[in-house]
Amino acid sequence: MNNLLIGVIGAGQMGSGIAAVCTLHGYRVILVDPAKSALNKAKDTISQNLSKLSASTDALSFHTDLNSLSTADLVIEAIPENLELKHALYAKISPIVQPDAIIATNTSSFPISELANHIITPQQFIGMHFMNPVLKMELVEVIPGHLTDKTTLAAALTFIASIKKSAVVTKDQSGFIVNRLLIPMINQAFIALENGLASKEDIDKAMEKGASFPMGPLKLADYIGIDTCLAIMKTLDAAHPKAGYAPAPLLQTYVDRNALGRKTKQGVYSY
Repeated sequence: MNNLLIGVIGAGQMGSGIAAVCTLHGYRVILVDPAKSALNKAKDTISQNLSKLSASTDALSFHTDLNSLSTADLVIEAIPENLELKHALYAKISPIVQPDAIIATNTSSFPISELANHIITPQQFIGMHFMNPVLKMELVEVIPGHLTDKTTLAAALTFIASIKKSAVVTKDQSGFIVNRLLIPMINQAFIALENGLASKEDIDKAMEKGASFPMGPLKLADYIGIDTCLAIMKTLDAAHPKAGYAPAPLLQTYVDRNALGRKTKQGVYSY
């Protein structure tokens, strides 16, 4: 059993995955979400996933109260990509956590230095962007902000190695590496679909069979969440307004219809 206590905020797809992988590698984990229903769903999902790996959930606890994080050594925020929500959360958790605790964000697009403005100890704040699904995907992007100190970066890299993930360190620019390249490609797939270039099946098949993608870009958008893809494109467009990152109108159409992909059972495809 690793001695560190890990806190994860957000019991959605990413938070559940992060909690599961930390538990799998011997950490004590607290998963926090204000919604009891989200925690119950996460508990069932994590139990099922870990049982397949002959692992136990005994070291994992579930809470609705942020005060349960008061003794955590590392807190990983994994709530939706909404800047106001993140700012409000940091204002709440900064006074709660231990003075020497590291706070990490799983943001997929927001600059770390901007988020750190709402943290009492910005030198102990860092980006740890896990890939989805967390249990299967090996990569974690590590993003220091301009105030993140070397000790925090070193601790983050050590932690990532301890859960058997590979880290890449990237500068603090919107989208970082993976989403800076991946989400605009998904955006182009929606533009192609809207323009009638090919059917959704053939757009995905072209990238799967012609570029060795394990999943076509439209299927991937459904898996990630079309609302998340739109949010990232908006962030990229705001950060780089002349770089061609304008979101595809069809992305917005799907979001307006609440056809967000797998999580709503309807996106580009039906589930």
